[in-house]
Amino acid sequence: MAICDILLKGDISINCDDPIVPGVESEGIIINRSDIDFAATTFNDTRKNVIETLVLKSKKKAFKCAQLGNTPFTGTNVALAVGTYRNTFTNTVNLVVFNNDPDTCEQIINGLANGSFVVILENKYKGTSKETNPGDAAFQVFGWYQGLRASEITNDKYSEDTDGGWLVSLQETKAPKSGLFLFKTSYEATKTAIDTLTTEAE
Repeated sequence: MAICDILLKGDISINCDDPIVPGVESEGIIINRSDIDFAATTFNDTRKNVIETLVLKSKKKAFKCAQLGNTPFTGTNVALAVGTYRNTFTNTVNLVVFNNDPDTCEQIINGLANGSFVVILENKYKGTSKETNPGDAAFQVFGWYQGLRASEITNDKYSEDTDGGWLVSLQETKAPKSGLFLFKTSYEATKTAIDTLTTEAE
C-alpha cells in the first residue's frame, strides 16, 4: 500500500524572474457541479492536479461571475484542515451579487443557497515566464472534489461594501489537494476553452 503526499518533491525557492503577486482578476465563472461531465473530463497524464479538458453535459453552460473593486473575490482562500488520519484543505470563495430584485433572488440567490458549485478564478499570477507550461498557474479550480456550498449569505441594506446587494461565501471542505488548475497547451488556448463553457450548446 502506498502512502501518498507525505514526501517533499521539489526545492522551496523564489522565482526572481516572475515573482508571485496577490489577487485574482475581476471575472470568473461558476458552474452547477451537477452539469459537469466528470467521465468526459480529462487530466494531464503526469500532473494529476491539472485538468486539461473540462466537459459539460449536453445543453449545459457555465455562468460568468463579475466582481467590482480593487480586490475582487475578497476573502477567497485555501486553508489546511487538520484531520485525525489525514489532512485536507478547505476552499472558500467569496463574492458579491450587486443586485437585489425578484429575478436576482429567484435565479441566483435561491440557487446559491442550496446548490453545489465549481468555480474557476483567474489568478493575477499566471506563471507565464516558465520554460515549460507557461501560463499554467492562471486558472484555479475550486469545488471540484466536494462542491462549493453556501456557508453564509447576507443582504445588509446599509452595507457600504455591497451597496445593499448580497454577500455570499461558498465553501468546500475536505478537498484532498491544495490546488487544482485548468490548463492545456497555453494560456490563450485555456482562456478560449473557458470562454466556450459560458456559451450554451445548440
